[in-house]
Amino acid sequence: MPYKDPEQKREWEHLHRSKRLARRRELRQAEAKRAETEPNRLQGEASGLLLPLAAGSALAVYNPKLAIGAGGLTLAAAAVFKKDWSWWIVGVLILVIGLFFQWNQKIETK
Repeated sequence: MPYKDPEQKREWEHLHRSKRLARRRELRQAEAKRAETEPNRLQGEASGLLLPLAAGSALAVYNPKLAIGAGGLTLAAAAVFKKDWSWWIVGVLILVIGLFFQWNQKIETK
């Protein structure tokens, strides 16, 4: 497709318009078909939060300082790599659980 000459570009687009429209139609239909067969992604994300949260809770029980570090690292990764809301929730919850167990250990030692 010649891009330097606007007249040749216009002529090429005119000649290939039906092919381009057919390809776009194909892609839209394939996307619609894929969206129909794909299960609800929100449901999968919510259940995917349970495993990291359970691991973070177990880490907080074992060593709260590691849980605080893991929660902070998760929040940093979510910020740097622009992850979705589920990463933020998991990071905050692990951080809070770690802080709670750390606070609880300090009270028990007094």
